Amino acid sequence: MMQILFKRAIECCFKSLDERYKINDELARQHLPPFNFRMSLDYGVLNLALVGDYSQTDLFGSTLNLCSKINSSSLSIPNEIIIGDNLYRFLKSFPTGTAAAVNNYYFINNGEYKITETNRYLTYNIKRINNRAMSITKNNNKKDFLTKKQLSLFKDNEKRFFFHKKKNTKRIILVDDEQDALFTFRMYLRAYDFHITSFTDPSIALNYIRDISHFNDLLVILDIRMENLNGFQLHQQIKAIDSTIKVLFVTALDIVEEILTIVPGISEEQIMRKPVDKNEFTNIVKRLLK
Repeated sequence: MMQILFKRAIECCFKSLDERYKINDELARQHLPPFNFRMSLDYGVLNLALVGDYSQTDLFGSTLNLCSKINSSSLSIPNEIIIGDNLYRFLKSFPTGTAAAVNNYYFINNGEYKITETNRYLTYNIKRINNRAMSITKNNNKKDFLTKKQLSLFKDNEKRFFFHKKKNTKRIILVDDEQDALFTFRMYLRAYDFHITSFTDPSIALNYIRDISHFNDLLVILDIRMENLNGFQLHQQIKAIDSTIKVLFVTALDIVEEILTIVPGISEEQIMRKPVDKNEFTNIVKRLLK
């Protein structure tokens, strides 16, 4: 039962992220700026307090404080879910073959939160293994997880009908310290069947790329003028990980000729000026991932 409750809590967060796209579509139609979530989860003790006219309950305590600090730190990834090491270890403690959330998700090392000079706390980015697997038992009230037989059949069907489709394997990583730019790029690419992940912090993006197991059909779209790592430094680090990773620079700087001179292996097609034209942008992305 406890495993099911943990999975429901995590799915509640993913549901909020899913609904954000619908809300931002409506905001865009009204010419209003988009909004983003910063979410973190952890396992620990919470305290309750009655507030106001004593009819409302407030939460406080070290666990909540830690999540709040993670959300405001550079470890926080907009529109992704970050979990603390306590929750990670608790999820991993569930036995396999149960409704444990760990069966339905995978975890990416997201770096350490610096609590004090000597005390650091591990965090992880949690992602669904596959949305389709989650929906198989969505309306089954008696069972909230896949049996081994169901999971085996599901994986066989996925290999036959899903994974062979090349378009579903193409991934794009967006790196830009401006949220508006990331939102615009996502909106332009929504009509295509790409797996898109975005980051405002290039250092976190680099850690994410390091944890990827294969780099086929991967395109990194990055800005140049960013803090911590500028676009040139990030490009150099990415190519050191795997030279086959495709890169597209999108910048407001008028330095196309300079980029061609100082960045080896870059063609003029791999550099775009902001603001980008939607058709030109999507056509270049499609060509690079062809």
